[in-house]
Amino acid sequence: MTFLTELTSNTATTQIILPVIASLAVSIHINPLLLMLPATLSASMAFMLPVATPPNAIVFGSNKISVMQMAKTGLLLNLLGAIVIALMTYFWGASVFHIDLNAIPDWAVVAN
Repeated sequence: MTFLTELTSNTATTQIILPVIASLAVSIHINPLLLMLPATLSASMAFMLPVATPPNAIVFGSNKISVMQMAKTGLLLNLLGAIVIALMTYFWGASVFHIDLNAIPDWAVVAN
């Protein structure tokens, strides 16, 4: 999701991907929030290209950084962000959002 939003709208990508992720989670018998939360957060992790987000465009517009520099640094940030988000969702997300790691909630089964 992190790399897809480099070229597409964060909101549109999330709207399209989340139902697929929810169905996938139910089919493999895990709580959909364990996959949907990191996917939603990852949509905001677009650091590689000037077109990804307005802040990226502003930085690129300063003419002090090249696309290649942005891509190299952004790749590292995207990978780091994806790893941190996945780990934090699994370890902290379960307690913060009261996610039962061993059960699929009723709302997920009914919705799918």
